[in-house]
Amino acid sequence: MKKERLIALSMAVLLVVTLLVAGCMPGNVAPREVQNGENVSEQYPLTVTDDLGREVTLSAKPERIVSLLPSLTEILFALEEGGRVVGVTDWCTYPTEAQERVKVGGIFNLNAESILALEPDLIVTGNSENLAETFSFLDGTGIPYLVVDPQNLEEIELSITKIAEVVGSAAKGEAIVAQLQADRAVIAERVAAIAEADRPSVFVMIDTESLFTVGEGEFLADLISSAGGRNIAAGLGSGYFEMSEEKLFELDPEVIIATFPMRERLLARESWQGLQAVKNGRVYDVNGDLVSRPGPRVVLGMEELYRAFFQ
Repeated sequence: MKKERLIALSMAVLLVVTLLVAGCMPGNVAPREVQNGENVSEQYPLTVTDDLGREVTLSAKPERIVSLLPSLTEILFALEEGGRVVGVTDWCTYPTEAQERVKVGGIFNLNAESILALEPDLIVTGNSENLAETFSFLDGTGIPYLVVDPQNLEEIELSITKIAEVVGSAAKGEAIVAQLQADRAVIAERVAAIAEADRPSVFVMIDTESLFTVGEGEFLADLISSAGGRNIAAGLGSGYFEMSEEKLFELDPEVIIATFPMRERLLARESWQGLQAVKNGRVYDVNGDLVSRPGPRVVLGMEELYRAFFQ
C-alpha cells in the first residue's frame, strides 16, 4: 500500500509539472506565428499575382516592409501590421504613427539608396508610367515587390484582401472588407432612394490651378457615382486629364468638388460667376486624402461626397 501511494503521489506530481510546463509553452498561448486561428508559418512560401499580372513569391512572412503609396501604408496599419513597416513615402501621413517611419522620398522621386538601406523583404507599391524606372530598379535588386492598382471600389476591397494574405493577416483583412461592404451598402441604399433626375451633375477639381479632373476607369469616378453624383467628365475620356474651361462652361455642373481647400477662391473667381454651381454656392471642399487614396478610409470619402451632393 505504501508503495502504491508513493507511485500515485509521483504520478500526481508529474502531471502537475507537465501541465505547468505545457501551460507556459507558446503553443498554448497562441504562438507568434498563429493569428486568428491560422498557422501563418504554414502559408509560406506564398505566391500571389499582383495587378501587373506578375507572380510574386515570398519565401517567409515579411518582417520589413516598405510602402511606396499612402493608401498602401493605410492598409498595412489598418491590418495592425504597422510595426513591420520600416519605410514610407513623404506623402504617407496617416495614421500618425506612419510619420515616424523612415522616409524614402516622394511618390515620383524615390530614393533608391534609402530603400536598400532598410533591407526590406517586401515592397508594396502602386502603378503609373512614372514608376517604370522604379520597377526596373526593383527587378535588379531581387527584393519582392507587389504592385497594387485598384480601379474601382470592389478592387480596393480585393487589394486589401490580397495585402492581408501576403503579410499573414488574412482574417483581419476579411473583417476590414466586410465592414467596408456594410458601410457602402448603407450609402447605396440612400442613393437608390433618390430619383436619377435629382442626382446632381458634378465636376471634380483635383488641382489648385488647372482643371485637372477624372474621367472613367478610376476609383474616384466610381466613388462619385456611388455617392449619387453624375460626373460631367465621364464621357470625355478615361483616367485623369485636364478639361478646358470652355468645356466646363458647356457642361455647366450643378456641383463643383474641390479636393484642395479652394472653395472661397473658386466662388470669388470672376470668370466663373456664370456657372450654376458658383451662382448657387454649390462649391465644396472635401478631404482630398479620403477621395484620392484607395484604401480602408474610402467610404469616409464617399460619405463626404454624398453630403456635398445632397445637403
